[in-house]
Amino acid sequence: MAIFNDIFVVFLIVMTAFFVASEFAIVAIRKPTVRQLVVSGNPRAKYVEKVTANMNDYLAACQLGNTLAALAMGWVGEATMRGWLQPLFDMLPLPESVEGPIAIFTSFILITFLNVVLGELAPKTFTIHSTEKVAMFIARPLIWWYYITFPLNWLLNHSANLITRMFGVTPDNDMDRMTPTELKIVFEDSYQQGLLNPQEFRYMQNIFKLDDVPAQEVMIPRTKMITISKSDTVQDLLELTARETYHIFPVTEERDKDHIIGMLQVSVVMAGLGRDLAILEQQIEKFMTPIMQVFEGMKLQELLFKMQQEGQSFVILTDEYGGTSGLITLEDVMEIIVGDMEEVTAPKGIRKVAEGHFVIEGNEPLISVEEELSIELSAPGVHTLSGWLLYQQFDLETGDFLEESGWRFTIRSMNKNSIRQIEAIKTNKEASEL
Repeated sequence: MAIFNDIFVVFLIVMTAFFVASEFAIVAIRKPTVRQLVVSGNPRAKYVEKVTANMNDYLAACQLGNTLAALAMGWVGEATMRGWLQPLFDMLPLPESVEGPIAIFTSFILITFLNVVLGELAPKTFTIHSTEKVAMFIARPLIWWYYITFPLNWLLNHSANLITRMFGVTPDNDMDRMTPTELKIVFEDSYQQGLLNPQEFRYMQNIFKLDDVPAQEVMIPRTKMITISKSDTVQDLLELTARETYHIFPVTEERDKDHIIGMLQVSVVMAGLGRDLAILEQQIEKFMTPIMQVFEGMKLQELLFKMQQEGQSFVILTDEYGGTSGLITLEDVMEIIVGDMEEVTAPKGIRKVAEGHFVIEGNEPLISVEEELSIELSAPGVHTLSGWLLYQQFDLETGDFLEESGWRFTIRSMNKNSIRQIEAIKTNKEASEL
Protein backbone atom coordinates (compact mmCIF):
# COMPACT_ATOMS: atom_id res chain seq x y z
CA MET A 1 0.00 0.00 0.00
CA ALA A 2 2.86 2.39 0.88
CA ILE A 3 4.50 1.79 -2.50
CA PHE A 4 1.20 2.48 -4.23
CA ASN A 5 0.85 5.80 -2.36
CA ASP A 6 4.42 6.78 -3.28
CA ILE A 7 3.77 6.13 -6.96
CA PHE A 8 0.42 7.90 -6.76
CA VAL A 9 1.97 11.07 -5.26
CA VAL A 10 4.59 11.20 -8.00
CA PHE A 11 1.83 10.66 -10.58
CA LEU A 12 -0.21 13.54 -9.11
CA ILE A 13 2.77 15.91 -9.26
CA VAL A 14 3.34 14.93 -12.89
CA MET A 15 -0.36 15.49 -13.68
CA THR A 16 -0.28 18.88 -11.98
CA ALA A 17 2.76 19.81 -14.04
CA PHE A 18 1.01 18.66 -17.22
CA PHE A 19 -2.14 20.71 -16.63
CA VAL A 20 -0.21 23.81 -15.55
CA ALA A 21 1.99 23.57 -18.65
CA SER A 22 -1.10 23.01 -20.81
CA GLU A 23 -2.84 26.07 -19.40
CA PHE A 24 0.14 28.36 -19.96
CA ALA A 25 0.82 26.93 -23.43
CA ILE A 26 -2.77 27.52 -24.57
CA VAL A 27 -2.72 31.13 -23.41
CA ALA A 28 0.86 31.99 -24.44
CA ILE A 29 1.01 30.61 -27.96
CA ARG A 30 -0.26 33.07 -30.58
CA LYS A 31 -2.50 32.22 -33.49
CA PRO A 32 0.00 33.41 -36.15
CA THR A 33 2.50 30.94 -34.66
CA VAL A 34 -0.08 28.16 -34.79
CA ARG A 35 -0.90 28.95 -38.43
CA GLN A 36 2.81 28.91 -39.26
CA LEU A 37 3.17 25.47 -37.64
CA VAL A 38 0.19 24.15 -39.62
CA VAL A 39 1.55 25.53 -42.90
CA SER A 40 4.95 23.96 -42.19
CA GLY A 41 3.26 20.54 -42.32
CA ASN A 42 3.99 19.44 -38.76
CA PRO A 43 1.52 16.60 -38.06
CA ARG A 44 1.01 17.65 -34.41
CA ALA A 45 0.19 21.23 -35.34
CA LYS A 46 -3.43 20.34 -36.19
CA TYR A 47 -4.00 19.31 -32.57
CA VAL A 48 -2.58 22.61 -31.33
CA GLU A 49 -4.87 24.44 -33.76
CA LYS A 50 -7.89 22.53 -32.45
CA VAL A 51 -7.04 23.33 -28.82
CA THR A 52 -6.42 27.05 -29.42
CA ALA A 53 -9.57 27.35 -31.54
CA ASN A 54 -11.65 26.22 -28.53
CA MET A 55 -9.63 27.92 -25.83
CA ASN A 56 -12.37 28.28 -23.22
CA ASP A 57 -13.29 24.58 -23.34
CA TYR A 58 -9.71 23.33 -23.02
CA LEU A 59 -8.84 25.82 -20.29
CA ALA A 60 -11.81 24.45 -18.36
CA ALA A 61 -10.42 20.94 -18.88
CA CYS A 62 -7.05 22.09 -17.48
CA GLN A 63 -8.72 23.63 -14.45
CA LEU A 64 -10.68 20.44 -13.84
CA GLY A 65 -7.53 18.34 -14.04
CA ASN A 66 -5.66 20.68 -11.70
CA THR A 67 -8.49 20.66 -9.16
CA LEU A 68 -8.81 16.87 -9.14
CA ALA A 69 -5.02 16.50 -8.76
CA ALA A 70 -4.99 19.00 -5.88
CA LEU A 71 -7.84 17.19 -4.08
CA ALA A 72 -6.13 13.85 -4.49
CA MET A 73 -2.84 15.32 -3.29
CA GLY A 74 -4.55 16.63 -0.19
CA TRP A 75 -5.99 13.17 0.42
CA VAL A 76 -2.79 11.09 0.19
CA GLY A 77 0.07 13.61 0.00
CA GLU A 78 0.58 14.44 3.67
CA ALA A 79 0.29 10.83 4.85
CA THR A 80 2.69 9.62 2.15
CA MET A 81 5.21 12.32 2.92
CA ARG A 82 4.96 11.51 6.63
CA GLY A 83 5.79 7.90 5.78
CA TRP A 84 8.88 9.11 3.91
CA LEU A 85 9.99 11.21 6.90
CA GLN A 86 9.12 8.73 9.67
CA PRO A 87 12.65 7.19 9.85
CA LEU A 88 14.02 10.66 10.48
CA PHE A 89 11.54 11.34 13.28
CA ASP A 90 12.34 7.95 14.83
CA MET A 91 15.97 9.03 15.14
CA LEU A 92 15.09 12.28 16.92
CA PRO A 93 14.56 12.27 20.71
CA LEU A 94 11.06 13.80 20.55
CA PRO A 95 8.19 13.05 22.94
CA GLU A 96 5.23 11.36 21.29
CA SER A 97 2.98 14.31 22.19
CA VAL A 98 5.22 16.66 20.17
CA GLU A 99 6.31 14.31 17.38
CA GLY A 100 2.81 13.97 15.90
CA PRO A 101 2.10 17.69 15.29
CA ILE A 102 5.69 18.36 14.08
CA ALA A 103 5.51 15.41 11.68
CA ILE A 104 2.17 16.59 10.25
CA PHE A 105 3.38 20.18 9.86
CA THR A 106 6.71 19.17 8.30
CA SER A 107 5.07 16.70 5.91
CA PHE A 108 2.50 19.30 4.87
CA ILE A 109 5.19 21.94 4.18
CA LEU A 110 7.37 19.50 2.23
CA ILE A 111 4.58 18.10 0.04
CA THR A 112 3.40 21.66 -0.65
CA PHE A 113 6.95 22.67 -1.60
CA LEU A 114 7.36 19.74 -3.99
CA ASN A 115 3.95 20.26 -5.54
CA VAL A 116 4.42 24.01 -6.06
CA VAL A 117 8.00 23.81 -7.35
CA LEU A 118 7.80 20.63 -9.46
CA GLY A 119 4.12 20.77 -10.33
CA GLU A 120 3.59 24.49 -10.95
CA LEU A 121 6.57 26.86 -11.01
CA ALA A 122 9.00 24.72 -13.03
CA PRO A 123 6.41 23.78 -15.73
CA LYS A 124 5.26 27.41 -15.95
CA THR A 125 8.81 28.71 -16.48
CA PHE A 126 9.65 26.00 -19.01
CA THR A 127 6.43 26.65 -20.95
CA ILE A 128 7.03 30.40 -21.13
CA HIS A 129 10.51 29.81 -22.61
CA SER A 130 9.50 26.94 -24.94
CA THR A 131 5.85 27.60 -25.70
CA GLU A 132 5.78 25.96 -29.14
CA LYS A 133 7.45 22.73 -27.98
CA VAL A 134 5.19 22.39 -24.96
CA ALA A 135 2.06 23.15 -27.00
CA MET A 136 2.98 20.45 -29.53
CA PHE A 137 3.60 17.98 -26.70
CA ILE A 138 0.46 18.57 -24.62
CA ALA A 139 -2.15 19.17 -27.35
CA ARG A 140 -3.07 15.58 -28.21
CA PRO A 141 -3.15 14.19 -24.61
CA LEU A 142 -5.21 17.24 -23.58
CA ILE A 143 -7.76 16.49 -26.29
CA TRP A 144 -8.07 12.91 -24.97
CA TRP A 145 -8.56 14.22 -21.44
CA TYR A 146 -11.19 16.67 -22.66
CA TYR A 147 -13.23 13.93 -24.34
CA ILE A 148 -12.89 11.55 -21.35
CA THR A 149 -14.24 14.21 -18.97
CA PHE A 150 -16.56 15.89 -21.50
CA PRO A 151 -19.84 15.70 -19.49
CA LEU A 152 -18.22 17.27 -16.43
CA ASN A 153 -16.35 19.82 -18.58
CA TRP A 154 -19.57 20.79 -20.34
CA LEU A 155 -21.43 21.24 -17.06
CA LEU A 156 -18.67 23.28 -15.39
CA ASN A 157 -17.96 25.46 -18.44
CA HIS A 158 -21.61 26.31 -19.09
CA SER A 159 -22.22 27.00 -15.42
CA ALA A 160 -19.27 29.42 -15.39
CA ASN A 161 -20.51 31.09 -18.60
CA LEU A 162 -23.94 31.55 -17.07
CA ILE A 163 -22.45 33.30 -14.05
CA THR A 164 -20.18 35.57 -16.13
CA ARG A 165 -23.13 36.60 -18.34
CA MET A 166 -24.90 37.82 -15.21
CA PHE A 167 -22.06 40.35 -14.86
CA GLY A 168 -22.18 41.37 -18.53
CA VAL A 169 -19.16 39.34 -19.65
CA THR A 170 -19.60 37.30 -22.84
CA PRO A 171 -17.26 34.31 -23.33
CA ASP A 172 -14.87 34.84 -26.21
CA ASN A 173 -12.50 32.26 -27.67
CA ASP A 174 -10.55 34.91 -29.55
CA MET A 175 -8.16 36.00 -26.80
CA ASP A 176 -5.25 36.71 -29.15
CA ARG A 177 -6.32 40.07 -30.55
CA MET A 178 -3.95 43.03 -30.44
CA THR A 179 -4.69 46.72 -30.27
CA PRO A 180 -2.71 49.10 -32.52
CA THR A 181 -0.85 50.36 -29.43
CA GLU A 182 0.17 46.82 -28.48
CA LEU A 183 1.28 46.17 -32.04
CA LYS A 184 3.47 49.30 -31.97
CA ILE A 185 5.08 48.05 -28.76
CA VAL A 186 5.76 44.67 -30.41
CA PHE A 187 7.47 46.40 -33.36
CA GLU A 188 9.51 48.57 -31.00
CA ASP A 189 10.63 45.54 -28.99
CA SER A 190 11.50 43.69 -32.22
CA TYR A 191 13.59 46.67 -33.34
CA GLN A 192 15.43 46.87 -30.02
CA GLN A 193 16.15 43.13 -30.20
CA GLY A 194 17.58 43.50 -33.71
CA LEU A 195 14.77 41.60 -35.45
CA LEU A 196 13.88 44.69 -37.53
CA ASN A 197 16.45 46.94 -39.19
CA PRO A 198 16.05 50.75 -38.84
CA GLN A 199 14.46 51.12 -42.28
CA GLU A 200 11.87 48.41 -41.65
CA PHE A 201 11.05 49.90 -38.26
CA ARG A 202 10.61 53.36 -39.80
CA TYR A 203 8.25 51.94 -42.43
CA MET A 204 6.17 50.26 -39.72
CA GLN A 205 5.95 53.48 -37.71
CA ASN A 206 4.98 55.50 -40.78
CA ILE A 207 2.21 53.08 -41.74
CA PHE A 208 0.48 53.81 -38.42
CA LYS A 209 0.63 57.52 -39.24
CA LEU A 210 -1.77 57.06 -42.15
CA ASP A 211 -4.75 56.75 -39.81
CA ASP A 212 -3.90 60.02 -38.04
CA VAL A 213 -2.88 62.33 -40.88
CA PRO A 214 -5.60 64.12 -42.90
CA ALA A 215 -5.07 64.34 -46.66
CA GLN A 216 -4.79 68.14 -46.60
CA GLU A 217 -1.49 67.89 -44.69
CA VAL A 218 0.32 66.28 -47.63
CA MET A 219 -1.64 67.72 -50.56
CA ILE A 220 -0.36 70.03 -53.29
CA PRO A 221 -2.31 73.20 -52.44
CA ARG A 222 -4.67 74.84 -54.91
CA THR A 223 -2.29 77.78 -55.40
CA LYS A 224 0.45 75.47 -56.74
CA MET A 225 -1.81 73.32 -58.92
CA ILE A 226 -1.02 73.43 -62.64
CA THR A 227 -4.23 72.86 -64.58
CA ILE A 228 -5.37 72.79 -68.19
CA SER A 229 -8.73 73.82 -69.64
CA LYS A 230 -10.89 71.29 -71.45
CA SER A 231 -11.02 73.66 -74.45
CA ASP A 232 -7.23 73.69 -74.85
CA THR A 233 -5.74 71.75 -77.74
CA VAL A 234 -3.07 69.08 -77.83
CA GLN A 235 -0.69 71.78 -79.11
CA ASP A 236 -1.41 73.81 -75.95
CA LEU A 237 -0.65 70.69 -73.90
CA LEU A 238 2.75 70.29 -75.59
CA GLU A 239 3.60 73.89 -74.77
CA LEU A 240 2.50 73.34 -71.16
CA THR A 241 4.61 70.20 -70.73
CA ALA A 242 7.62 72.09 -72.05
CA ARG A 243 7.29 74.39 -69.02
CA GLU A 244 5.91 71.95 -66.43
CA THR A 245 7.32 68.42 -66.33
CA TYR A 246 4.23 66.72 -64.89
CA HIS A 247 2.66 63.59 -66.37
CA ILE A 248 -0.89 64.31 -65.15
CA PHE A 249 -2.88 67.57 -65.24
CA PRO A 250 -6.30 68.38 -63.74
CA VAL A 251 -8.77 69.51 -66.39
CA THR A 252 -10.87 72.57 -65.54
CA GLU A 253 -14.02 74.16 -66.85
CA GLU A 254 -13.01 77.57 -68.26
CA ARG A 255 -9.78 77.58 -66.18
CA ASP A 256 -11.73 77.66 -62.93
CA LYS A 257 -9.91 75.53 -60.35
CA ASP A 258 -13.16 75.16 -58.40
CA HIS A 259 -14.64 73.28 -61.37
CA ILE A 260 -12.29 70.39 -62.06
CA ILE A 261 -14.05 67.94 -64.36
CA GLY A 262 -11.40 65.32 -65.03
CA MET A 263 -7.73 64.57 -65.41
CA LEU A 264 -5.44 64.26 -68.38
CA GLN A 265 -2.60 61.75 -68.62
CA VAL A 266 0.12 63.07 -70.90
CA SER A 267 1.13 59.53 -71.87
CA VAL A 268 -2.32 58.89 -73.37
CA VAL A 269 -2.08 61.99 -75.55
CA MET A 270 1.49 61.14 -76.58
CA ALA A 271 0.37 57.67 -77.65
CA GLY A 272 -2.34 59.18 -79.85
CA LEU A 273 0.08 61.74 -81.24
CA GLY A 274 2.45 58.98 -82.22
CA ARG A 275 -0.27 57.43 -84.36
CA ASP A 276 -1.69 60.62 -85.87
CA LEU A 277 -0.09 64.09 -85.89
CA ALA A 278 -3.43 65.59 -86.98
CA ILE A 279 -4.71 65.47 -83.39
CA LEU A 280 -2.54 68.53 -82.57
CA GLU A 281 -5.57 70.76 -83.17
CA GLN A 282 -8.01 68.57 -81.27
CA GLN A 283 -9.25 69.64 -77.85
CA ILE A 284 -7.84 67.70 -74.92
CA GLU A 285 -11.38 67.02 -73.63
CA LYS A 286 -11.38 64.00 -75.92
CA PHE A 287 -8.51 62.43 -73.93
CA MET A 288 -9.81 63.38 -70.49
CA THR A 289 -10.69 60.69 -67.91
CA PRO A 290 -12.89 60.98 -64.78
CA ILE A 291 -11.30 62.06 -61.52
CA MET A 292 -12.11 61.18 -57.93
CA GLN A 293 -12.91 63.99 -55.50
CA VAL A 294 -12.93 63.62 -51.70
CA PHE A 295 -13.15 65.88 -48.67
CA GLU A 296 -9.81 67.35 -47.57
CA GLY A 297 -10.20 66.07 -43.99
CA MET A 298 -10.25 62.40 -45.01
CA LYS A 299 -7.51 60.40 -43.27
CA LEU A 300 -4.76 59.02 -45.51
CA GLN A 301 -5.50 55.39 -44.64
CA GLU A 302 -9.11 55.69 -45.83
CA LEU A 303 -8.02 57.71 -48.86
CA LEU A 304 -5.46 55.08 -49.86
CA PHE A 305 -8.13 52.38 -49.62
CA LYS A 306 -10.51 54.41 -51.82
CA MET A 307 -7.78 55.06 -54.38
CA GLN A 308 -7.07 51.32 -54.55
CA GLN A 309 -10.78 50.53 -54.96
CA GLU A 310 -11.27 53.10 -57.71
CA GLY A 311 -7.92 52.41 -59.38
CA GLN A 312 -6.99 56.09 -59.08
CA SER A 313 -3.53 57.54 -58.56
CA PHE A 314 -4.66 61.16 -58.56
CA VAL A 315 -7.35 62.74 -56.33
CA ILE A 316 -8.80 66.23 -55.99
CA LEU A 317 -9.48 67.43 -52.44
CA THR A 318 -12.43 69.73 -51.77
CA ASP A 319 -13.04 72.02 -48.81
CA GLU A 320 -16.19 72.38 -46.69
CA TYR A 321 -17.65 74.87 -49.19
CA GLY A 322 -17.26 72.56 -52.17
CA GLY A 323 -14.32 74.44 -53.66
CA THR A 324 -11.01 72.88 -54.64
CA SER A 325 -8.55 72.68 -51.76
CA GLY A 326 -5.71 70.90 -53.55
CA LEU A 327 -4.71 67.63 -55.10
CA ILE A 328 -2.94 64.53 -53.86
CA THR A 329 -1.26 61.69 -55.73
CA LEU A 330 -0.52 58.12 -54.77
CA GLU A 331 3.14 59.15 -54.61
CA ASP A 332 2.30 61.76 -51.95
CA VAL A 333 0.67 59.08 -49.79
CA MET A 334 3.49 56.60 -50.26
CA GLU A 335 6.06 59.24 -49.27
CA ILE A 336 4.56 59.21 -45.76
CA ILE A 337 5.62 55.54 -45.54
CA VAL A 338 8.88 55.31 -47.49
CA GLY A 339 10.09 58.91 -47.38
CA ASP A 340 10.82 61.39 -50.17
CA MET A 341 10.41 59.78 -53.60
CA GLU A 342 11.18 62.88 -55.67
CA GLU A 343 14.06 62.96 -58.08
CA VAL A 344 17.28 64.61 -56.96
CA THR A 345 16.79 67.42 -59.47
CA ALA A 346 13.23 68.15 -58.39
CA PRO A 347 12.57 71.21 -56.19
CA LYS A 348 12.49 70.44 -52.48
CA GLY A 349 10.15 71.99 -49.92
CA ILE A 350 12.85 71.61 -47.28
CA ARG A 351 16.44 72.39 -48.30
CA LYS A 352 19.28 71.66 -45.91
CA VAL A 353 21.92 74.40 -46.01
CA ALA A 354 24.12 73.07 -43.21
CA GLU A 355 23.80 71.09 -40.00
CA GLY A 356 20.98 72.71 -38.02
CA HIS A 357 20.21 75.15 -40.87
CA PHE A 358 17.29 74.75 -43.32
CA VAL A 359 15.39 76.84 -45.87
CA ILE A 360 11.73 75.79 -45.97
CA GLU A 361 8.88 76.67 -48.32
CA GLY A 362 5.93 78.23 -46.50
CA ASN A 363 3.42 75.74 -47.89
CA GLU A 364 5.48 72.75 -46.72
CA PRO A 365 3.24 70.36 -44.71
CA LEU A 366 3.72 70.75 -40.98
CA ILE A 367 4.17 66.99 -40.56
CA SER A 368 7.20 67.05 -42.91
CA VAL A 369 8.77 69.95 -41.00
CA GLU A 370 8.23 68.18 -37.67
CA GLU A 371 9.85 65.02 -38.98
CA GLU A 372 12.83 66.81 -40.53
CA LEU A 373 13.54 69.02 -37.49
CA SER A 374 12.55 66.37 -34.90
CA ILE A 375 10.16 68.72 -33.09
CA GLU A 376 6.42 69.09 -32.51
CA LEU A 377 4.58 72.13 -33.89
CA SER A 378 0.88 71.92 -33.19
CA ALA A 379 -1.94 74.38 -33.83
CA PRO A 380 -5.66 73.65 -34.39
CA GLY A 381 -6.73 73.63 -38.02
CA VAL A 382 -3.21 74.41 -39.31
CA HIS A 383 -1.38 72.11 -41.74
CA THR A 384 1.53 74.11 -43.22
CA LEU A 385 4.54 75.86 -41.72
CA SER A 386 3.26 79.18 -43.02
CA GLY A 387 -0.09 78.58 -41.31
CA TRP A 388 1.61 77.64 -38.06
CA LEU A 389 3.72 80.81 -38.02
CA LEU A 390 0.73 83.05 -38.80
CA TYR A 391 -1.26 81.27 -36.08
CA GLN A 392 1.45 82.20 -33.58
CA GLN A 393 1.61 85.82 -34.78
CA PHE A 394 -0.69 87.06 -37.52
CA ASP A 395 1.14 90.34 -38.37
CA LEU A 396 4.49 88.79 -39.30
CA GLU A 397 6.60 90.58 -41.92
CA THR A 398 9.77 89.79 -43.84
CA GLY A 399 12.70 89.64 -41.40
CA ASP A 400 10.57 88.77 -38.35
CA PHE A 401 11.35 85.59 -36.45
CA LEU A 402 9.84 83.24 -33.89
CA GLU A 403 11.61 80.76 -31.63
CA GLU A 404 10.19 77.35 -30.76
CA SER A 405 11.66 74.10 -29.38
CA GLY A 406 15.25 75.23 -29.87
CA TRP A 407 14.72 76.52 -33.43
CA ARG A 408 14.56 80.08 -34.79
CA PHE A 409 12.18 80.54 -37.74
CA THR A 410 12.94 83.70 -39.75
CA ILE A 411 10.65 85.00 -42.52
CA ARG A 412 12.74 85.32 -45.69
CA SER A 413 10.00 86.34 -48.14
CA MET A 414 6.23 86.80 -48.27
CA ASN A 415 3.55 86.72 -50.94
CA LYS A 416 0.68 89.05 -50.04
CA ASN A 417 -0.77 87.58 -46.82
CA SER A 418 1.08 84.27 -46.94
CA ILE A 419 4.65 83.37 -46.03
CA ARG A 420 6.61 82.19 -49.02
CA GLN A 421 9.94 81.07 -47.54
CA ILE A 422 11.31 80.53 -44.03
CA GLU A 423 14.82 80.04 -42.69
CA ALA A 424 15.10 77.61 -39.75
CA ILE A 425 18.26 77.69 -37.63
CA LYS A 426 18.87 75.55 -34.57
CA THR A 427 19.72 77.57 -31.47
CA ASN A 428 21.30 76.59 -28.14
CA LYS A 429 18.38 77.92 -26.13
CA GLU A 430 17.02 74.47 -25.42
CA ALA A 431 20.42 73.24 -24.18
CA SER A 432 20.88 76.27 -21.91
CA GLU A 433 17.46 75.73 -20.33
CA LEU A 434 18.45 72.18 -19.46
